[in-house]
Amino acid sequence: MAHVAIVEFRIVPEKVEEAKAVFAEMLKTSRAFDGCERLDWLVDRDDPANWTLYEEWSSWEAEQAYRDFRAGEGAVPEIGPLLTGPPRLVRLETIPF
Repeated sequence: MAHVAIVEFRIVPEKVEEAKAVFAEMLKTSRAFDGCERLDWLVDRDDPANWTLYEEWSSWEAEQAYRDFRAGEGAVPEIGPLLTGPPRLVRLETIPF
């Protein structure tokens, strides 16, 4: 079963360049986190302030450990002022048919 998380971010348009630097550094740690199998950073072709992270995890426990890390000791407070609002998290898994 796939363990996929999609995180959608709306960046303040005037802060896109600043956000690129902050996210690039953050994603190094994210990709190295135990259980992270894939993490792609996607940008809307028609709206460069609309960003999506596509994440694949080895298990839901690994994904939750990552969320807990980012909410605690791994928090990146610099991201908050770059966003128009809170990110949207969607968790998906495959269903065999």
